[in-house]
Amino acid sequence: MNSLSRLFLLSVLLLVVSGCLKQDRTGQDHAEASLPDFEQMVLNDYIQPYKTGDIESWLDVFADDAVGMHNTLPALEGKRALRGFAETVHSTFNIEQLDVSVDSVTRSGDWVLTRGNFTAHFVLKQANPGEQSEPQQGKYVLLWERQDDGAWKIILDMGNSNTR
Repeated sequence: MNSLSRLFLLSVLLLVVSGCLKQDRTGQDHAEASLPDFEQMVLNDYIQPYKTGDIESWLDVFADDAVGMHNTLPALEGKRALRGFAETVHSTFNIEQLDVSVDSVTRSGDWVLTRGNFTAHFVLKQANPGEQSEPQQGKYVLLWERQDDGAWKIILDMGNSNTR
């Protein structure tokens, strides 16, 4: 499947997953206790390693063929592209603030969609004296997929700023 087809499929899946109910045929909730705590996974396995520059630990939460889509950048396909992105960010900016909220967690079978908001303040390492930047507010979506070994990995990471 080519990249454009995969991105289209993932977009459709986001719509389907966000509208699905967490119920089985009897109308009862699935056994959510067996699911990991996705809010803690976002905070501890995704945000914390990224904030501290632990790129290898950050990459561990992604599937090998994950796609990242952020602001005006082209789609980042695969861990190699994600690694390059993270290395560029960390060599260019000091991360002064990166806080997130997890506003919803929606499950449909082997997919989980986490959605929330963020505040980020990245300051250029080579900023001119007196040059200031403001924190940015934004939103994100992470689409997780249960892997064959039972681990949950991010297959789609999308986020953008609320300002231009």
